[in-house]
Amino acid sequence: MADRPAAAPFSNIVAVCETGDGGAESLARAADLARANNARLTALAVGDDHAEIKHLARFAGVEAAEIEAGMMDALKSALAERVAPFAGDLTIAIETRLGRPFREIIGDVIENGRDLVIKMAEPFDQKHRYLFTSTDQHLLRKCPCPVWLAMPGAAQPPRTIMAAVDLDDEEGDRDDALNRIIVETACRVAASSGATLHITHVWDAPAEDLVRRWTNDSGDVRRYLDATEAARRKALDALTRQAREDMAEDALPAAIVPHLARGRPRDVIPAHVDAMGVDLLVIGTLVRTGIPGLIIGNTAEDVLNAVDCSVLTVKPPGYVSPLASG
Repeated sequence: MADRPAAAPFSNIVAVCETGDGGAESLARAADLARANNARLTALAVGDDHAEIKHLARFAGVEAAEIEAGMMDALKSALAERVAPFAGDLTIAIETRLGRPFREIIGDVIENGRDLVIKMAEPFDQKHRYLFTSTDQHLLRKCPCPVWLAMPGAAQPPRTIMAAVDLDDEEGDRDDALNRIIVETACRVAASSGATLHITHVWDAPAEDLVRRWTNDSGDVRRYLDATEAARRKALDALTRQAREDMAEDALPAAIVPHLARGRPRDVIPAHVDAMGVDLLVIGTLVRTGIPGLIIGNTAEDVLNAVDCSVLTVKPPGYVSPLASG
């Protein structure tokens, strides 16, 4: 088999921490994963660098830098208090920054070579959706490393994990490397948490209408559908088998269950998440051709906005954040 990118164990994790009442949850999740992977862990807090600081400085008769320094001191103090209960068996570094949260989080990732961001998902509306508020959306689209958005109150560690893959019948599928990274990442998380891993592919038959239009034989249609399903099942089985062969024994979950379902991913995946009680969905993101830095297709966005579980998104090999050059 040709050389390909692989999902390495997490070694440099950053937990984005709020200093309010709910701020400990992302740190607790990150601490568990850091222990399981023997990884470095950094707690990051970002304070908004409001434009009003300059106005406040002018009216208060002090330098803006003095106000910012006071904000940073307060932020560091609050973060140190948040980290203290988790530091017994871990060395947790503290990092504080001022600015737009998504820019500062991604800046920290790029500058320090982080390989995982863990953050609590933010409320999306007045009902129950949490994903795709402004900061989360920017992270999912522009952060160069995997991003784990955790749902408040979700099982910790996750007990049921789903890896959603997009397969093709053809050899040399352009998404093959991404699919393997998705599966390997999901395997590592499932193995470290004792979870069951479900690998799910949702397929459709795009030429069905064309076949029906050009033949009067319903058997032709059935044969086309059966052949399409068989090809996708073969590809799914091969991906699952390859994961079992490639992964080290300690990075394999106790149970890997492949699932093949027909329909639209935006409908089927959320339904399976609900039916299986999935705690964590691992999904990949794709670069849109010709638009550097624009990541996550419409289908992935629809899926993420329709699930109530935590999500872990991974980027395709070679992805470069649009913020990497400043």
